[in-house]
Amino acid sequence: MTRLGALLLALMIIGCVPLWEDEPGWDASQRVELYTRLGLEYMAQNRLASALEAMNDALAIAPDDSMANHGMALLKLRLGETADAGAHFRQALLSDSGNVGARNDYGSYLCDKGDWEDGANQFRTARDDPFNTEPYISQFGLGICLMGAGNLIGARDQFRAALDAEPENSALLYQSALVSFRLGEYLSARAFLERMLGSGSITAEGLLLAIHTERKLGADDFV
Repeated sequence: MTRLGALLLALMIIGCVPLWEDEPGWDASQRVELYTRLGLEYMAQNRLASALEAMNDALAIAPDDSMANHGMALLKLRLGETADAGAHFRQALLSDSGNVGARNDYGSYLCDKGDWEDGANQFRTARDDPFNTEPYISQFGLGICLMGAGNLIGARDQFRAALDAEPENSALLYQSALVSFRLGEYLSARAFLERMLGSGSITAEGLLLAIHTERKLGADDFV
């Protein structure tokens, strides 16, 4: 186990205590990373008060750190403090414009607010970043944003591009089926649903969409 990993484990066991204050060798960037990772782990455990303490500690050391601001933005969303979340997203990207994860999450934040154009632009920037190793995530987010804005053809194209990289991704298959259904492309919707259900991903939303699709295709055995 690395020194950072060992200390993170110790912190999680006893709580968020600055154990390294008297230990040599820990620089500010390492402490910021540790507090941020600790905060994210607390968030995953739904320990939001502890997460806030850890994120505040990280930002007290480095107020402009991109990773710490990204983590705080996600936490503020969980806490319902959306205005603060937006400010932290913007700081994360100001500090590191190549933080693709923060840009994707900021795009989702904007689209969830109905700011379709700005949200879509965030996803496009992330998608086109040459250092983005998972552009399908940005394509998926862009598709969701475009669909919300009513650009169904644009959304369809983004989902299908993402499926080239992740052909068995159930979320992509469902959204591809949904946008095909809304475009009246019922045979395509059926094909995507068959692939989704064939992968073992069975959800209430998927089954309901399958019923609506079969009705549109003339099936008379669904009531």
